[in-house]
Order: sequence, then C-alpha cells, then structure tokens
Amino acid sequence: MGQREQRVLEAQAQTKRGGPPKGHQRQRQAGKLFVRDRLTLFFDPDQPLTEFGRLAHWPDEEFAGDGVVTGSGFIENRAVFFVANDFTVKAGSIGHYHGEKLVRTQQAAIRARKPIVYLVDSSGARIDEVAGHHVDRNGAGRMFYLHSVMSGSVPQIGVLYGTSFAGTAYTPVFTDFLIMMKDAAMAIASPRMVEMAIGQKVDPYQLGGVEVHTKINGTAHFIADSEAHAASLVKQILSYLPSSFDQPVPVAQSRLPLLDPVQIDDIIPEDPNRPYDVRELIQAVVDGESFLEVKAHYAGELVTGLARLHGRVIGVIANQPLVKGGTIFPESADKGAEFVWLCDAYNIPLLYLVDTPGFMVGSQVEKNGILRRGRKFIFATSSATVPRISVVVRKAYGAGIYAMSGPAYDPEVTLALPSAEIAVMGPEAAVNAVYLNKINAIDDPLERQQVVEQLREDYRAGYDIFKLAAELVVDEIIAPRALRDELVQYFAMYADKEVTLPKRKHATIL
Repeated sequence: MGQREQRVLEAQAQTKRGGPPKGHQRQRQAGKLFVRDRLTLFFDPDQPLTEFGRLAHWPDEEFAGDGVVTGSGFIENRAVFFVANDFTVKAGSIGHYHGEKLVRTQQAAIRARKPIVYLVDSSGARIDEVAGHHVDRNGAGRMFYLHSVMSGSVPQIGVLYGTSFAGTAYTPVFTDFLIMMKDAAMAIASPRMVEMAIGQKVDPYQLGGVEVHTKINGTAHFIADSEAHAASLVKQILSYLPSSFDQPVPVAQSRLPLLDPVQIDDIIPEDPNRPYDVRELIQAVVDGESFLEVKAHYAGELVTGLARLHGRVIGVIANQPLVKGGTIFPESADKGAEFVWLCDAYNIPLLYLVDTPGFMVGSQVEKNGILRRGRKFIFATSSATVPRISVVVRKAYGAGIYAMSGPAYDPEVTLALPSAEIAVMGPEAAVNAVYLNKINAIDDPLERQQVVEQLREDYRAGYDIFKLAAELVVDEIIAPRALRDELVQYFAMYADKEVTLPKRKHATIL
C-alpha cells in the first residue's frame, strides 16, 4: 500500500472512531448507541454506506466529522440519504461544517429524488462557533428552508434521541413522520433559557417530553421503546412511501385481513349510540398486519393510519366511537387534515370510515378554534386529488361528513352500510330544536315521552339509508361482508385517476 493511500485510510479510521473517550462515556451513560452502531440498525449490512464530509475539521480528534455523519445507503434495498448526529463530538452540537454537511445532504436528496432520514441526537447549535453562519447561504439555518421546499417532494423521516432544544428541535418537527424515543425531549428553548426568559422552572420532560409531544400537542407520530424499535418503525414507514412524490408507491403481496369480513355486521352495534372500536372494523377490511396507526396517542376520537388493501397502500381516516363518541374536536380536525395532506402529497389513496355525530360544540372548542381548524380538515379533503372513497358506517351527522369526504366532496364513490344514518343532526337534537315548545306544552310526563319517541321515529324515517339510496344521496348500500371486496375493486378502478383543479398559485387556507 502506498503512503498516499495509507494516509487516506488512517484519516478515515480516525474519523470513524468518533469523538474523544469522554464523549463515548457520556453516550454510554445515557444508554444510547454510538452513531455508527446506530446506523447498522437501519441500513442493509451487505451494502456499504457512502459518506461525504468525513474529514470535516480533520485532523482535530475532538471534532471528528464535526459531529455528524452524512451520506447515503440502502434500507431494505431502497436508496436513502441520512444525517446522523454524533453525540460523542461536542454533544452532537451544530458547528459551521456540521451545518454545511447537513444542508448538502438535503440538497443531494432533492437532486436524487430519494427519501432522507434524520437521526437527531444533538444539544443544539455550537453558539461560540456558528455565530453569523446560522444565516448564511449554506449554513445551518438554511436546513429549515430546505426542509420546507422538499416537503411533499421526497419523504423525510426523523428519529429523536435524547434532548434537543432550539434549532435541533426544528428538524424533527419539519419531517413527515417523527419518532421519539420514550426518554427523548425537545423544546424551542432549553429549561435554562426558559427560566432566564420567563422565570419558569421546568425539567426537559415537563417542557417537551414524549407525553407532551405525542398526547398533548400531537407533534410526534410514534414512540419508540428502544433504538432497535425506532429503526424498525423507520423501515415500516418507508415500506408505505414512494421514493419521491412522482414515483410509484410500493406494492406488496396481498394478505387476508386479521378479522373475517363476515364479522363486520356484528362489529357495528344496532344501537347508533353504543360505542365500539373502529380498529376492529379496519382489521376486517385491510390486509392482515398491515395497519400502521399514525399518531395513535393523540386525538383518539379520530383514527388515522397507513395500511394495504390487496397489497396496495391506502391511508385510513376513521371516526372512533369508542372515544368521545367519534365527535370531531379541534385536535382531531388538525390530525385529520395533516394526515390527508400527507397522503395526497405522496399519492396514497384515502379510505374514510364515517361514524361521527359531527363537530364538537361549546365555548371551549370555540376558544380552541373549532371553526378555523375544522375548515383545515374540510379543505384538505376537498383539495386531495388522490382516489377517495367514503364509507358511511353508522352516524354521519352535520358537517362531520363534509370533512369525511361525503357525497358533496367529490369522492369516487360513497358507499353505505345498512347501519348508516345521514342527517343534519341526530334525532334527539333535531326533535329538541324543532319541537321544544310543543313538547314543553304537554303536562303529562308519560304522554310527553310518547310524543318525543314518535317525533324521533318520524325524523329517523326521513333519513332512512334505503330511502337515501333510492334518492341517490349515496351511490350504493352494500352488505357488510362485501365491504373489503367492493373497496378492492373501486380502488383498482380509480388507480389512474386524474383531476384538474381551478388554476391558482396556492390556496389561502393552511
């Protein structure tokens, strides 16, 4: 081996060792893997990683690679770019070259039209070094611009390890899917900065731990119990996504559903107000073990997730009667809008399973922006150009069916099960709204109850689903056991759907 070649290999070997011993010790004490061991969980072992910028800050061993490993590799035979902080180098903090390497990786993913995975394990910006570089054309600040312009063009997936504040907390939230380790935390400012700015004393987990970001504000999509679990989730997510918006969505082998579709009629209660778990209905429709619920811990009254139907990827949006009766709250409106928008960006067809009494009412939800946030859900559904099928399972009251792609929202087809009910409002509320004075004028309690029951029955007769089918409000009533087969046929029929929307730069509703 010549001296020139040997010098290269020695320099690369030095970089691969990462930071100094004290950095490795801190990583081990935190129960986290060294970045290069972490990468082996994600990438195919029989295909080497292609790195660039390995010698950034060389030969200073304190700054190996400037604290970040960047490059590309293969995850289950699919080319993927990656950015992975090396916490052993200055706690993974972002210096000048670190930021430039990150930006160049994003630019490469855009040019190559391939997904990018961010393994975030950083304490934030290296304040004493970055200085004005956080705003220059190729500095760390540009990464948020690139996050934005590549959004919906190529998939971005983030995994958050440890605690991240300020700039390094923004990368995770810009991704299409964010996985948080169960002991991770992120916030726009560190506890020290929070105390200095507003006098509040709070620890990192109270400020921005998993509970905050998965259950309260819905920022993160998944919780990982271990580093291996996080890698498994990334692989699963990628299996549902194309490499870029204009490439085919992966197709898998068809599998029978976990529950026999014959059971669907038994899953849906006769009583329209009796709760049931809509996940059981989903498992009787989609391919077995294919349903990946997204934001399972947030706004549980709406279930969203990716699945396969006869091997083809679909997005599922389903009201959950088991939680708050399936009523749509501001939080679930946001959740639904964002999921529809994501699926539409990557050409994933949408299945809506409707069973909702509508949007929540009252002063609290008005203060929380139910109208503004509800319009986002309706807007996303109205703007989605992928194939959409709406199935009225049971209740479809008020504006709930608007957000859930009802007949007026141009779905490919509106199907109804025999348990379906479509009305402006439920019979209890409708009778109370229209006949309150008549009811109150009846003195005898027994007679009053009989009148109320009769009025409710008369109201129900007006929205009988067979009557609505006869009036072509819905396209077809189908036997519950036939639901899966019907959906398979309709989605196949509309796989090459084309839609032309009115010319515009973009909508004003976000």
